[in-house]
Amino acid sequence: MRVVFCIYNYVPEKMPLQPWLTVRIVAENLVKKGHTVHVVTDVEEPAYIDGVKPHTVKSLRGSNAAEVSTLMAILKPEAVVFLPTPLNIVTAKWLDSLDCRCIGFASYSFYTGRELLTAWLTIGLSELMPYLRHMLVPKVIWVRAMRRRLHVIIAQSVTTSSRLESMLGDRLPGLYVQPGIELEQWPLVNHSGSANDDFIRLLYLGSAIAIRGFYVALDALAKVKDERVRLRVLARGAGDEDLADVRAAVTRRKLEHRVEIEGGWIERKQLISEIHAADAVLQPFVLVPSELPVTAMEVIACGTPVIGSLIDGLPSTIGAAGTVTRQGSSAALAEAITNFSKSARLRTKWQDGCRQQREAMLGWDEVTDRWEAVLRG
Repeated sequence: MRVVFCIYNYVPEKMPLQPWLTVRIVAENLVKKGHTVHVVTDVEEPAYIDGVKPHTVKSLRGSNAAEVSTLMAILKPEAVVFLPTPLNIVTAKWLDSLDCRCIGFASYSFYTGRELLTAWLTIGLSELMPYLRHMLVPKVIWVRAMRRRLHVIIAQSVTTSSRLESMLGDRLPGLYVQPGIELEQWPLVNHSGSANDDFIRLLYLGSAIAIRGFYVALDALAKVKDERVRLRVLARGAGDEDLADVRAAVTRRKLEHRVEIEGGWIERKQLISEIHAADAVLQPFVLVPSELPVTAMEVIACGTPVIGSLIDGLPSTIGAAGTVTRQGSSAALAEAITNFSKSARLRTKWQDGCRQQREAMLGWDEVTDRWEAVLRG
């Protein structure tokens, strides 16, 4: 089977993130199973995948339909994977030239107007603009375009899958296929519990930015009266200037004695040690840029509970391994942290929940099998 993945910004630094992670591993596994796989992207130096043939076009947008259509005529795919958003599914007229099975991979989160309004009030307009432009496309138009141009659509979160099902109905089948994880790389630890410890150790992982809920986390910590609760921030990738801004935000909230900050990058072995040492990891996303944060799965697989937000793929990913709080609410997050710090029973319950969630996770071979079945139709 000849498969073409059409995915924007396919560069090496995106490979650990969704949706690029799933495309990379599924493509690699399909090659191992004997399929011919191509990646079409809009960057001059795409990431390397063993056995996968890369192709660069000026753009995957509808304005570049002629170039993309010409390339597709040369590749002659039997299945094409495309990342639909309300805007690009309407404008990508090159999809009409395809004489093959077309699978939508819903990496875009189909947020409600209320969720975007909450985000606007929390993070401001500049970070919200990439999402608001999709709201300009009337729903009836992009729904028709999806039904006309796609044969099936895959979502990686229960939330997105449910929303697409309600919007698209039976005329466009939707499938929930969760991402895979290499569990051997994320060893489970049996927490000894922190009921008798001097501190409750919270960990924040990732970029210390508004859209990921970093400032919501700081505001929540400032509301938590229990001085035992401490926060360690691993602001991955942050340089000196970024760290200065983070420290200033901590100082403004008078949290210097309760927050420890580290920037740059750390090796996986150290990252796992940090996760194992934490009593819980905070993931209070205001919006999830690519439907499902990989880190949530990795943390839970390690046996550490997650306190997240009620947005996109976090609720189904966290499940019994923690809790989710109202989007953008520092008060709700503070309440969840306080309850967690006061109750050893709750901490044990969530740790047991991590084991349950881990057992339900799929390996990449099984995920690839499910993708292969969809590609074949």
